[in-house]
Amino acid sequence: MRKLFIAFTLTILIMGCAYANDSTITINDADFTIPSKYHGGELTNTSYKLDNIFSIRCIDDNVANAIGLWAREKDSSEDVNIAGHPVRHYYSYNEYVDGNISHAYFASGNSTYEIKWTGSEITVDIKKLIKNTPESDLSDEAFYNTLDKSIDIYKEQKISKLNQDAEYNYLESRLQSQSNHQNTPDDTQFNRILLTYYNR
Repeated sequence: MRKLFIAFTLTILIMGCAYANDSTITINDADFTIPSKYHGGELTNTSYKLDNIFSIRCIDDNVANAIGLWAREKDSSEDVNIAGHPVRHYYSYNEYVDGNISHAYFASGNSTYEIKWTGSEITVDIKKLIKNTPESDLSDEAFYNTLDKSIDIYKEQKISKLNQDAEYNYLESRLQSQSNHQNTPDDTQFNRILLTYYNR
């Protein structure tokens, strides 16, 4: 009887471990098998989030806001293809986690998704998550063009907001009057304006 109880207990534990390592969720029209180290997050129809260290979300409703900020704050950027999915990867240092945070934007079907994780490399786990979703309906070129347009929209929205607050021209003239402003590229100037504005 005791051997039977031990065998039963071991079976339950093994089944529990198998379940813990195979947690599949659905976001929009894509299935994701979440690695065990990212289990325990909160799932909605359009996202899965585990604290500030990992998240997946469908960003079809607002690509510009989803990608715009990280495109501006990036330390590094690369475009890659993972198993038929065009992917844009950004990473930047984040003081709250005292390390790098990565954002990968990729196409699956006719939707755009974002995966966020700690680190600066596209890990094997992240590649598997992307690889196992349906292939993109968009070509690489069309997808990257969509992202670039979204980033431009984000920039225009922020300039418009600053103009509404009568701040953009003031900050621009102030930065231009500084001696170290000579030959500063437009995007760098825009980033400085945003940084100055939002840290006031």
